[in-house]
Amino acid sequence: MDELWFVDVDFEVAGARLVPRHLKAGIAKDEESAWKRVRENDLVNGREIVEGRLEVTEVVKSEEDEGYARGG
Repeated sequence: MDELWFVDVDFEVAGARLVPRHLKAGIAKDEESAWKRVRENDLVNGREIVEGRLEVTEVVKSEEDEGYARGG
């Protein structure tokens, strides 16, 4: 496969998605420490990836789907 795809998501949305994952996985003990990790590590890495990414074939915009989020 000779295509590169990039999933584009707003950094605040990405952070809000990561916090519950960090809590569930036990990576962070509480929401405050989860947000600290997101701001100081995950989003820093994300910005580096976005700024240095290769030319891509396709960009997919990640958006919230309320029906999916509610399980319907």
